[in-house]
Amino acid sequence: MQLGNYDIVLLYSGGLDSLLAGAILAKQNLDVLAVKFIHPFSPGLWDNRNNSPEFIHHTDLSDWRASVGLDIIKIPIPDSENDEYFRRIINPRYGYGSNANPCLDCKICFMKRAVKIASQVNASGIATGEVLGQRPFSQRRQAIQLIERDAKVEKKVVRPLCAKHLPPSEMENSGLIDREKLYDFSGRGRFAQMQLAEKLGIRDYPSPASGCLLTDPGYSRRFFDALEHNEFSLHTSQLLKFGRHFRFQGTRIVVGRNEVENNILQKHFSSQKIMLEPISTKGPIALVELSSDDEIVKIAAEILARYCKEKDKKVEIRITQCDKIKCNIIVSPAKPQWVEKYLV
Repeated sequence: MQLGNYDIVLLYSGGLDSLLAGAILAKQNLDVLAVKFIHPFSPGLWDNRNNSPEFIHHTDLSDWRASVGLDIIKIPIPDSENDEYFRRIINPRYGYGSNANPCLDCKICFMKRAVKIASQVNASGIATGEVLGQRPFSQRRQAIQLIERDAKVEKKVVRPLCAKHLPPSEMENSGLIDREKLYDFSGRGRFAQMQLAEKLGIRDYPSPASGCLLTDPGYSRRFFDALEHNEFSLHTSQLLKFGRHFRFQGTRIVVGRNEVENNILQKHFSSQKIMLEPISTKGPIALVELSSDDEIVKIAAEILARYCKEKDKKVEIRITQCDKIKCNIIVSPAKPQWVEKYLV
């Protein structure tokens, strides 16, 4: 994709802080390219078969978004499990945060990619929406310095929301960016950002939350469980997003939680698994590994039966393997306390 020239590249999450950072710079008559990296740990199903970037010019956006003046490019990563990003996720040099979030390693990787994009569009540097002290793991002063050092972007990053708490960037020193028009926000409060959003006409912005499932405690438990059993992959990273997960004798059992998840599990994952489906009553589907023996399949069926509509009756379940019906079995639902014992 051929892009024009820009003054600065913004690491863009789509949240309020990165929107504000971009708007502050655009108001200084700078051409800002907002780069949103789409990664496998974003909510929803991620498909790496279509990894082409998507470019959106600000004039193609609606309502107040057009007036902010940010051109946006969405770039899916990684291209494969050998990608640096993926390797950093499963073996982070700087460890994990409170859940499975390797935020320092992740930001280093994003910064490196942003530098390459900045070079392609002749930009003078990079911007972020970070606020000093807002995230205890990755937005401490020492963490910011570490990220810049490892990504080799010292003094090339401006943080418009908290710039006055930090040394000036090269872009500020050169006069490209007016430091006096930047801000001194800090800490975990959001009131100052909300006030600024109102002043800048930014509305309907997302509520503050991470768009990365690696910060979610439930996903993190499944992530570490998969690592422990040497089964983590790009494919597994998506399976972990859906259903209830159980571990019995080393084998993962996945049971859908609702119709939407049932459809996703069946459409995107069943061809590589053994699928169990109730036929005598309404209920979810379940998936187990193709290598599972009859005992594992029976246990999976009993767990599945526990979540069927008629929880206290025997359930007839169809077993399908490689899109071919293998057999039907009849099982009694597993006891609730037994099921909870194996829940990941």
